[in-house]
Amino acid sequence: LHGRLGVNSLAAGALIGALGQVALQLPGLRGARLRGGLGARHPAVARIVRLYGPVALGIGFSVVGTVIDRRLATGFDAALATMRYATTLIQFPLGLVASAVSLAVLPTLSRQSAAADEESFRATLAMGLKVVLLLILPAAAGLAALATPITALVFERGRFGGEDTAVTALALLLYLPGLPAAALDQVLIFAFYARKNTLTPNLIQGAAILCYLLVALPLLWLTELGFLALVIGNSAQWAGHALITYALLSRAVPLGGLRLGEAAVKGLVASGLMAAAVLAVAALGAALPPLPLVALAGGAGVLVYLGLCVALRVEALGFFLGALRARLGR
Repeated sequence: LHGRLGVNSLAAGALIGALGQVALQLPGLRGARLRGGLGARHPAVARIVRLYGPVALGIGFSVVGTVIDRRLATGFDAALATMRYATTLIQFPLGLVASAVSLAVLPTLSRQSAAADEESFRATLAMGLKVVLLLILPAAAGLAALATPITALVFERGRFGGEDTAVTALALLLYLPGLPAAALDQVLIFAFYARKNTLTPNLIQGAAILCYLLVALPLLWLTELGFLALVIGNSAQWAGHALITYALLSRAVPLGGLRLGEAAVKGLVASGLMAAAVLAVAALGAALPPLPLVALAGGAGVLVYLGLCVALRVEALGFFLGALRARLGR
């Protein structure tokens, strides 16, 4: 509809997409025997309202943080667009890895919490975090190594030229340190939710905004970084949120002895070596257009990373491949 509606076609597409999301879920509700009703006195309604209140507070904090970030960014030419393009690239692995793993482990964590099975809860949470590390660290390393060709491949057309690619790739590089923290954070938040604690993780959102301001404002006032100071502030916000969430969750769920540090170190080593291999392949194919360059270097990176994970005996790899085989088998 772009030719006929112009920019309004984006709103139409979003509306049609939202309706499509609902339609795709309807077949799964067959036989659910749902019927309408106010049900205001049902105990489940009161429980939902009680759990939702802190979530609404967290959403309010997020809106405040977004408004502050955008108001500060409006002082720089094209900063809002550049930050949006870069965060689009960040959101892809975040959704593909963190959101997927978090949603997958939530039902199991909820059942184990309801049964007061703390050992199983700890084991499930630890494996969820290890799988996130297994997948998000190479994603971050790959985006870092191929920041410019990936940005060019996805966005460089029309008015988006080489100069825009360069500045967007730079913003992407400064967002990437916060990507693993943001990914792990989602699993930690869902662990709180599984224990029916919606208040703590949403209060942390307010503290995370303070982390953003403490980093972004001094860099904005005292350096020549420009809007990139805000990007660094966002990375600090994600990291701060994850660290505070981990610290508070550890008080309720002891996470020692689960070999999370070992998984992180092995993942960092494998991802670092993978990034070096990707950079080497990208340098050899520098004359190639973005699509074959990204496919060639990225494919080589995947093979190198898998080989290193096997050599390092990364625990989460066996679990992930086993779950994948079981799923495909069904």
